[in-house]
Amino acid sequence: MKKLIIILTILIPTLLLSQNDLNEDYMDIYVVVADTSQVYQDLKIKMIDLRENLNIEIDTMGRGYDLKKDLICLPENDEDEIYAGDYFPRRYPTETLSIEYLDFYDRENGEKSIGIIVGMFEKKDKAENSLRKLKEFRKGAYIIKANIYMGCMH
Repeated sequence: MKKLIIILTILIPTLLLSQNDLNEDYMDIYVVVADTSQVYQDLKIKMIDLRENLNIEIDTMGRGYDLKKDLICLPENDEDEIYAGDYFPRRYPTETLSIEYLDFYDRENGEKSIGIIVGMFEKKDKAENSLRKLKEFRKGAYIIKANIYMGCMH
């Protein structure tokens, strides 16, 4: 019994510390979505209109749409050898426009469901303020509260 208590005394704090480290790699973020579709080109046109209407910069993070792959992705010759030719999600708070796969932020969205992201915010009130401005141009806009992985993805 004494050995069991000693083992538990060592293991429990170790497990709790490991869980804390794991939780620190995740962040709650509020993602403002202007519109959704399965068709990239439709969203790209709408995103350009939103840039004009909202005066918000577009940041594709170097990604484009590969028609052959039917995928939003980095170019095959991108300097990031791991994600070259593949999708890499927007993960950090920013108020820029981009087109993203929505299932990264909310698993209930289909795998190929894409949306125009207007911003990602740490604070709910900032996301709601962005949404209020956006609703003038996109009535169906909404917010996703996501818990996303912020650690290294390599």
